[in-house]
Amino acid sequence: MKKILAAVDFSDLATQVVDQAALLAKAFGSEILIVHISPPPATFIGNEMSPPVIAEQHIEEVERVHGDLKSMVGFLEGKGIAASYEYLQGPIIETLVGKSVEWNADLVVMGAHSHGFVYRAFIGSISSGVLKLSKCPVLILPEK
Repeated sequence: MKKILAAVDFSDLATQVVDQAALLAKAFGSEILIVHISPPPATFIGNEMSPPVIAEQHIEEVERVHGDLKSMVGFLEGKGIAASYEYLQGPIIETLVGKSVEWNADLVVMGAHSHGFVYRAFIGSISSGVLKLSKCPVLILPEK
């Protein structure tokens, strides 16, 4: 196992995902790619005041995300693990599976949030969607 893709969403599970990916990377001499995916920013038409405010908020969010991802990479590099990150935008399941194929990942590590039956029945979950579409093994860490 040479390439581990760690999907993070900056919830409490993100730390567990990075920690688990690090344990596996140390054991197998793997490289880690940390991936965060967010939907594209909303755009508005017809209100000239909104786009600059939205754009400014989006820029601040992007800077925060890049900073957090760089910190995670620094943590892994401090443990002697080759690591990098990508911040992507798009539909989460398809983008994550596509990145794992493009990067030729041997394993995807991600967390699963516990939602109620109604949520799962009507919305589904990202982890189950990735499990269905992934071309490589997926390790899902449960929310504690």
